[in-house]
Amino acid sequence: MQWRYAKAKNTPDVYREYLRLFPDGRHATEAKNAIDKAGTTLQSNTTDATPDIAALDRFIKIEGGTFQMGDIMGDKEYDSETLHPVTVSTFYLSPYEVTFEEYDRYCETTGKEKSGDQGWGRGKRPVINVNWYDAVEYCNWRSRQANLKPVYTINGTNVSADWSANGYRLPTEAEWEYAARAVNGKGGGKVRFGNGKDIADPKEINFNGSKDYKKPYSVVGEYRGKTTQVGNFSPNSLGLYDMSGNVWEWCWDWYGTYPTNSQTDPKGAGSGSRRVRRGGSWRGNPVNARCAYRYGFTPDSRVSYLGFRLARAAR
Repeated sequence: MQWRYAKAKNTPDVYREYLRLFPDGRHATEAKNAIDKAGTTLQSNTTDATPDIAALDRFIKIEGGTFQMGDIMGDKEYDSETLHPVTVSTFYLSPYEVTFEEYDRYCETTGKEKSGDQGWGRGKRPVINVNWYDAVEYCNWRSRQANLKPVYTINGTNVSADWSANGYRLPTEAEWEYAARAVNGKGGGKVRFGNGKDIADPKEINFNGSKDYKKPYSVVGEYRGKTTQVGNFSPNSLGLYDMSGNVWEWCWDWYGTYPTNSQTDPKGAGSGSRRVRRGGSWRGNPVNARCAYRYGFTPDSRVSYLGFRLARAAR
């Protein structure tokens, strides 16, 4: 899947990304040759004369816009998905969930205990068994490594965010849904799942496709019962992988009731007991994998089906 995507895009950046993920992959030599021959033939997808850290990290630039957030498909599964207009500013989002490879490097550097992998393997599988506090601490560490201003001030379980900071952070719930619902390379479209499809197929999303959970918008198929490597399935039209399935992803927001009026860059409820998680997981059913589905976990929760993805402000 990753190689077909690289060939379709045919830019040095995507070939480098293939080599980062699969340094000894079957197409590694071909990817290296394509980069070597690039010259003026292949154009980088970085258009800025002086790309910022997010671009260098191969984050995807998500151009902002206004969309109807919530149950855009009219599935009427839960009353917590009320449609309401939201405007999201441009931001950057990682194409992949944070991997064990990345998180283990942080643990080794800081002396933090590594999270368990359930015996499934580490490397390029998404990191699991990390709570919300682990995630924001990792964001700040990554910011310091890149000489960026950390977003979060952390005092025990009290965490505040400086939204003017240029460091790494968790996406807001609105940013997450806007990016997940990508159609024709733009966020906030009318689509049910985070891979750009309206039907959940276990061949295309890592979720529980057992017949007991069959829905009109799903296909019965393999239930893997564990995570898969990031980039294992096709991305959505923005180049984001596993926005549905594989692992749930922590967001910044406290879980709360949606407002009914228009919102611009909402940050969620002012307080609460649960932080938002989005995207479904290997363990979840088709209902959970929908872009509109939302739920919350206590921020100290560590489970085998929950990880996170990094965002960064576009400035």
